[in-house]
Amino acid sequence: MSVRDEIKEQQKKLKGQGFKAHWDYFWEYYKIHTFVAIAVLIFVAITIRDIANNKPYAMYAMFINNKGMETQSILQDGFAEYADIDTSSYAVIVDTSSNFMSSIVDTTSVATSEKIMAMLAAHDLDVIVGDENTMGRYASQDTFIDLRTIYSEDELKELSDSIFYVDQGYIDYLNSEEYTTYITSGEYDENNKYAVMAKQYEEDFTYQRVDKEDMDDPVPVGFILENSKALESCQAYPDEAPIAGIAINTQRVDAAKSFVEYLMQ
Repeated sequence: MSVRDEIKEQQKKLKGQGFKAHWDYFWEYYKIHTFVAIAVLIFVAITIRDIANNKPYAMYAMFINNKGMETQSILQDGFAEYADIDTSSYAVIVDTSSNFMSSIVDTTSVATSEKIMAMLAAHDLDVIVGDENTMGRYASQDTFIDLRTIYSEDELKELSDSIFYVDQGYIDYLNSEEYTTYITSGEYDENNKYAVMAKQYEEDFTYQRVDKEDMDDPVPVGFILENSKALESCQAYPDEAPIAGIAINTQRVDAAKSFVEYLMQ
């Protein structure tokens, strides 16, 4: 049996087994590959910094699962002009090197998660843009800032049709001992709607958007980029409207907001 056929056979066996089974299989066979992938991503990040001549960041955005060939150059130049940034003194970075597949645990996805955590820890990340499935996952992991802390009530009301929400109750469940017990044992409370949502996600790895009205505690965490001229110009996400979220611990709030506004034109 070829390696490709063996992988397909293993994926068939893992279908419907949930995250833990996928992770155990992945870690057994691909941990070395993961370390290599992470090292490569770190090298890319360092290279980006070097290319920018070690200039301080004016804004750093990460685009996950970008499909455009020239997204980085088009958006870096476009935003620098839009925000009137002196690129001889400051670096505008639109990092398009990261990809994430929620349907299967692989080296690329793990490396992307590690990169995000590292950049958040270093306070270097301002904005993340990605497809809804990926952004829904990260929003549920408390990755993005509550927009109510950086926008006024009137501003959010004006942008209400474009706001992406996550239920704080679901975030709290994913951080609970109950969820940890489910991951390790497979046991969950069928009467807990958050437990049911988590189980559904672990089975098909698809984020299901919930209407704001059906959430117990809706938190605005992102913007749906419908009809974005900037994204259309580079074909970053040609088949869907991606979501932009501002990193929970960004130290460049005004720049992050300005970049999102640029994308929302």
